[in-house]
Amino acid sequence: MSVLKDQKRGTWLFRTYVEDKYGNLKQKSRSGFKTKGEAKLVEQQFIKDSKKDYTLLSFHDLYKEFVKHKSQNLKPQSIRSIKSRFENHILPFFKDYKIHKIDQKVYLDWKDHIINKHFGYKYNSSLHGAVVSILNYAMDFYNLEKNIASKVGNFSKQEYIKKVDFWTYAEFNVFINNVDDDLYKTLYITLYNTGLRLGECLALNWLDLENGYLKVNKTLAKEKRNNDYIFTTPKTKQSNRQIKLDNTTLKLLDDLKKHYQNYIGFEEKWFIFGGLVPLSQSTVGRRKKGYCVKANVKEIKIHDLRHSHATLLLSKGIPVTVISKRLGHSDMTMTLNTYSHLIPEDENKAVDLLNNLEKNLL
Repeated sequence: MSVLKDQKRGTWLFRTYVEDKYGNLKQKSRSGFKTKGEAKLVEQQFIKDSKKDYTLLSFHDLYKEFVKHKSQNLKPQSIRSIKSRFENHILPFFKDYKIHKIDQKVYLDWKDHIINKHFGYKYNSSLHGAVVSILNYAMDFYNLEKNIASKVGNFSKQEYIKKVDFWTYAEFNVFINNVDDDLYKTLYITLYNTGLRLGECLALNWLDLENGYLKVNKTLAKEKRNNDYIFTTPKTKQSNRQIKLDNTTLKLLDDLKKHYQNYIGFEEKWFIFGGLVPLSQSTVGRRKKGYCVKANVKEIKIHDLRHSHATLLLSKGIPVTVISKRLGHSDMTMTLNTYSHLIPEDENKAVDLLNNLEKNLL
């Protein structure tokens, strides 16, 4: 057993030996700890956990411990994503299995079950990755002999078009003209005209609005502890950004601020959408649903206002590089993968350009 300093990364790691079920010693290591003490504590727990008998462990019990372990290092929204994948599509199938009883046939049966749900490849792949991750955890802490998910492999990649739901500009106008609350009207227009994620939008305060730009540097998590709202950094590094606002959105935000300034004790640190406390995400969605019924327009999710922003700009010929930056995507590939099938066909325009050039050469 040893705790060492990783000179290259400046963090700590431990290496130790544990016995497998046959009594053979196997070296295990973990890295990335900020302090020597933290590495030592995890090493001690690792050795203790390695002595557990995995043959008695159910998948459901493993999941509860796995989530607890992940919660120590991941953001709340990441934990929500993990829970969503497992509790909706993985646990219902595997929860009563002992982990050593999940063999090739069982895993293939689960894959067939998921394929029949007709998700896209990317989501199916994320589900497979979640099972690989939890079984790797079982191998590390419970001496599970092999990761059957890794051995069976991922879903086959098939050509598909990712379903993107959105409102056209005309549909959005029908919707917004039926919103009779100025606060929610301003919120929905801001979401539609900026492509902001809802959590990013609700985390904004008046200090984030400056010189016609919104500064996006935080996001509101759903959880609330002791009446204090939890804020985290945006989803990706590129999500820290400034978004230039159109005149309509700027005017609405200016009117909203003037309304708040009538309240005693108003401060710039108040939330743009809510005041002293931000609006509830569930309330925003519920009100949107009611306005959809009132306007008699198809219902889309709040997140689809982000898609609506992107598709509107694409339809008007705005470069993908600009759209990717406004959305805060990690790279332009993500934008292309999501919206490429919505980009207008410009091949005729390209050929016309070539024909005109050739005329000048002849």
